[in-house]
Amino acid sequence: MNKDIKITTEQQLFIVRLPCRLRGTYVTWLMGFDPYFLMSRETYYRHAKELAKKYGVEIRKNSPYYQ
Repeated sequence: MNKDIKITTEQQLFIVRLPCRLRGTYVTWLMGFDPYFLMSRETYYRHAKELAKKYGVEIRKNSPYYQ
């Protein structure tokens, strides 16, 4: 990653409000990494579904910090 990542106060509050099981997946995606390669396929799709449905975050697309 060449870019510095600055997390806004709103993003910090969003992370804190996420369930613990989804925080790592969200932060990994936000940093520009594809969480698909860091967890089992089943876990990835379960997290992707929950993040999209309940929180409106689509981790199947590139994050704003992806290079």
